[in-house]
Amino acid sequence: MSQIVPPSFLFQYALPMVRIDQLPGRASSPLRLPPSASVMLPAQLNVAELPWSLRAAWNSEGLGFEVRVRQKQIPPAGRWGSPASSDRVLILLDTRPTAGVQRATEFCSLLTVLPLDDDQDEQPSARFIEIAQQRTQKLAQDPRRCRVETVLSSDGYQLSVWIPGSQLPGFAELAETRALGLYVVIEDTELGQLPMSVGGDFPLAWNPSIWTRMELTDES
Repeated sequence: MSQIVPPSFLFQYALPMVRIDQLPGRASSPLRLPPSASVMLPAQLNVAELPWSLRAAWNSEGLGFEVRVRQKQIPPAGRWGSPASSDRVLILLDTRPTAGVQRATEFCSLLTVLPLDDDQDEQPSARFIEIAQQRTQKLAQDPRRCRVETVLSSDGYQLSVWIPGSQLPGFAELAETRALGLYVVIEDTELGQLPMSVGGDFPLAWNPSIWTRMELTDES
């Protein structure tokens, strides 16, 4: 019997996000986030097994993410001219998460990453994308300041992303507020949509009240 409301939508989450001061490390290597940075994905309440995992960390310089996708038969591919037929990872962020706010504010950002970009010699690439119905966006964001690396494996890929705090509105106050709204969605042409919690039936692309609240800790 199909479920009208996914189990993951029945709870409010406050998940820890560890601090790792050594990030981002050398530019020539992936971030290599430790197991302590693993994030519980609420979507695991909806299915027997998730084909992906997430690690996340922060420090005073920015945010680091590591996405591991498994169970793929073919490597990722895509180009910005054909987003619907591209493998991509969406990272939605809100540096001022407030319960009940259902429209993206000036503190919200959406970074979209192609693990492999056919137009960039099959290297990863990223862009900041305008969020639908966003009230305003005062900060000029440059995706070239972000660092993205993709490592292919026999059954998928591992994508690491470093977002400097200079590219996120309101980041300077995170050390005091200690809270971050986060939502990660993988759109895969082979595996389908893989959301952090609920999927495309919900307005997750522009409604930050659906995003997961991350509590920034000093533990590494």
